Formats: sequence, structure tokens, C-alpha cells
Amino acid sequence: MRKDGPRWRQMASAAGIAGLVLLSGCGRSSAPQSSGGAALGDCTSDIAGDAAIIDALVPDVATVRKRQVAADRFGDGFRVEGNQAELDYIHYLAGQLRKLGASDVREEPYTFTSWSAKTTKLEVLNGASPGPLHVAYFIPSSGSTGPDGLSAPVTYLSALSGVNLLGAVYGALSQQNPADIPLAIQATLQDTLSGGVSLTQAIASANVGGKIVLYDAPKLALPIGAFEALSVYVHDDNGTLGPLTPYTRPFVNELILIGAIDAALKAAGAAGVIAVLDYPPAAADNSYVPFGGLAIPSVPGLYLDRDTGAALKQQIVDAGVTPLQLKMTLDASQADATSYNVSALIPGECDRQILVSSHSDGPNSIEDNGPAAILSMAEYFLHAPASQRRRGLKIVFTGGHFAGSPGISAYIDAHHDELQEKAMTAIEIEHLGAREWDELTPGTMALDGLPEPLVLYGDLGSVQQDESVTFARQFDRSLVTVPLPFGEGGPWSSDAGLPKIQLITGPVYLLNGPLPEVSSDFTDYDLEQRQIKALIQMVLNLNTHSAATLRADRSFSDLP
Repeated sequence: MRKDGPRWRQMASAAGIAGLVLLSGCGRSSAPQSSGGAALGDCTSDIAGDAAIIDALVPDVATVRKRQVAADRFGDGFRVEGNQAELDYIHYLAGQLRKLGASDVREEPYTFTSWSAKTTKLEVLNGASPGPLHVAYFIPSSGSTGPDGLSAPVTYLSALSGVNLLGAVYGALSQQNPADIPLAIQATLQDTLSGGVSLTQAIASANVGGKIVLYDAPKLALPIGAFEALSVYVHDDNGTLGPLTPYTRPFVNELILIGAIDAALKAAGAAGVIAVLDYPPAAADNSYVPFGGLAIPSVPGLYLDRDTGAALKQQIVDAGVTPLQLKMTLDASQADATSYNVSALIPGECDRQILVSSHSDGPNSIEDNGPAAILSMAEYFLHAPASQRRRGLKIVFTGGHFAGSPGISAYIDAHHDELQEKAMTAIEIEHLGAREWDELTPGTMALDGLPEPLVLYGDLGSVQQDESVTFARQFDRSLVTVPLPFGEGGPWSSDAGLPKIQLITGPVYLLNGPLPEVSSDFTDYDLEQRQIKALIQMVLNLNTHSAATLRADRSFSDLP
């Protein structure tokens, strides 16, 4: 095992692996504009000889903060499912690109089916303590009771402990294509080879037909070693990522498992579901999870925080043989919706490009602050000398991440040939500057003074992977892994056929929103600014490599 210093760890990739839409032409666009940098010359070669970052051109911390916090002006940061806040933020981003001086700024529409909740309520109708209960949130895309709600007896499902839930999580993590995750989860949850019970068997034992089913949402702690086994490089300068360090995040639990569990309960005849999140209200409230392809339509579902869930379970026990009756209301609806992808170009002397991208929707300002970071990258390259602009910088902000990623799919469908011809690499940027926030004492969520672990990945053995390692060397608690199925950047490789670098974090609060503390407390803007600077350097470094090196999948002629 090679070490680059006493606190660096290098993992062999082989060991890691063993360890585990067509409407774009209708959008608005702006005419090309001149940039503030040096005049561009003729294309004599697209390979740059100048990769020395110019510190004076890197936007400062105050600018980085201002750009992220701007998301809170739109629905307090809650921008999902094509709501007005999402649309307004998208148009704002396009306006910012125009203001900076980017060329060919386009807002390209796509359509999808949106799901939105109007009303959520839960009430105990009988027993010793009838009355309303605090609802942490609805389960997205689960179902609808209509405005009148539904009344039914509640039953507590305790049999999930025998189901191979951890195996389902590992099965999901082992997939490289996000589209394969649901089937992998279902296959593992029905497996009985290890001596456990299948999800179907566990539910059948509880007689859930016609009832509202209360169950404990899984909270599985993966050891950091599970991710290190999938890593080619780990930076753990301060020793906080030991192999046995527990890693518990909603995207590992609720995102992967809730949809599959609720779909199985629907198949068994449940009238509704209530999942108890093993967090205090500060972390449980407004948890927008699952989403996208893992938000499987089922029956109406609500979340409760840990204390409210415990009180309800006690009421079920106290009711004895008399069924406890609940009234659940989740008035939700589906509708045809239109949203927009935004694209722009920072021109280079040659037609070839590096593509930088992020999704524009999310429930809070860090989900996703990729567009805000890319605005700062655009500002740098718009003022960079011609020697650093042999290739252009293509900017794409895709929408609909929380609705199953129709935005990036539509963009690739409309621009596939152009991407194949011009894009040398895609870099997907998500959730920069995140601080780690966890339950440090029972019932109390707090920052622990550490940055949230950060993951990068690219194709094994590629220049893109080398640049991911170069980035990770600069930031403690960073891992460079084999390709994983998380992050919005997957389609750049699976559908567009591009090599890519995915950068992503997954803090506990990532999917909570609106949550103003994300902007005021949970984002380290100094860290974010340094990460943006490192991403600018990544682009500069990639541009020193030939097209044939960056795109080994196809042949490119030399320029001019």
C-alpha cells in the first residue's frame, strides 16, 4: 500500500471492487456576448500549456456565500417538483450567467409529472390520549388520502428486524447505474437464503390489510470501512475516518429502503403507512426523502420523529385489545409540469469543451449549491487569459433531480451528438462546503467541528480519476471511490457516453427543507471557496491533456 505521507491511505482499486427532452428547441436563449478576459485567438491547438491558477481571479468567500444564500430567496430554498420557487430560481441562474457575460445562455423546457402535498395531519381518535400528533413530514410520492383523510386502525409492524435490510443497502451501493437500484433492492429484500425472512413474509405475519401500518424507518450504520473498501484513495489526515467509524445518513437508509417497504405494504393491502425516523424533530422534520426513481408510488405515508413515534407506540400498547383508531390526512396530487434546463458557454479558442454541471432543484441551499459554485467558476474563466481558454467551458444546470431526473435526460436527448463531438469530460458538482451535523448527545443535533465526508469518482485508471485524487489530497475526509450510483451525474456517462467526475457529499440535513440553518450555520463558506478554487484547478489541469487522453472511447483528429 503506497502512502503519500504518514496520514494518507492508498487503496488498490481491485481490492475495492472485491470489497463489495425533445422540447429544447423551444427555450429562450441569449445571443453570444463578449467576455472580460483577454481576446481569444485562432485555434492552433486545444491543449493548454498554462495551468497556473491566478488567485486574484478566484471569487472571494463573501461572493461564494452570497451566491449560495441567494437560493433562499426562492421559497426559502425549497425548490422541488417544478414549483414556482424552482422556476424562479432557474430563471435567476440564467440571468446571472447573462450578467457575468456568458455566451449562448439557454433556458430549455422539458415536461414531467410532478407530485405535491397540500395538507398533512394525523390524529388519534380514541384511547386515553386522543388528539393531534406532530407530523414530521409526508413521504414524497407515496399516495393521497384526498382532503377528507382516511380513518383506520393502526398496527405496529415490528417484524422488519428479520429482513436483510443491510444487504439491500450494500446491494444498492454496488450498482453503477442508478436505474438498476430498485430491482437490486427488491431482490435482496425478498431473499431468504441467509436464514432470515423476506420482506413479504415479515409483512404477511402482521395482518396489515385495511390498517394504517406504523413501523420504524431503518437506521443502519455502515462502517466507513465499507466505503474505503470501494476506494482507490482516502485522505484521512486527522484520523476521523477509521474503518469502524459509523456512517448513518438518510440517503443510505430512507432513500434506499422506504419506497420498497411501502410498496410491499401496499401489495399486502395496507391503507396507509407511518414511518418513525430515529431522529429528534430537528433532523426528522421536513425530510424530503425518498425522491426520484426510489420514490415508489404506494399508499399515503407520513413520517414521525422518534419521540412522537414512541408515544404513539405506547398508545397502541395501552389500548390493549381495543384497536387504536387514527385519522390520517395526506392530500396530494399529481400534475403535468414544465421546468427548464439552463446551459451556457464560456468560449475557448477551439470548439472542444469541458462540461461542468449540477442540478438546480432541492429543498435547501446546499442541495444543491453546485450552480452557485459554477457561477464562480464561470467568473474565473470569463476573465482568464487566452492561454487558459484553449477549450470552452460548457455550463449545464439540469432540473428535476427530485422528480426522477427528467431534466438531464431531456438535455442529453436533445444534445447527444454535440456532447459526443465537443465535450471532453463532464464534472458534476454537488453539495460543497458541507459541515457534519449529527446527534452528539441523545436528542441534541449539533455540528461536530468536522467537514462532511466528500466522495469523488471517475473511471478506473483514467486521467479523470487522477484529477479526483489530486482534488482529494487537498481536503481532509475525502474519498476517491470506484463509480457509485449516487449523484445526478450518472447519465453523463451512461446516456451521453462521456467520461465524468462526480463530486458529492451527503450530510444528515441534505434532504431537509426549508431549513435556513443550512445557509446560516451548516455551510463552511471558506471550505466551499477553497473547493471551488480546486475545481478551477481541476479544469485547468484537464485542459493540458489531449482529447485522445481524455476521451479514450473514440478517436479525435489533431487540431487544427
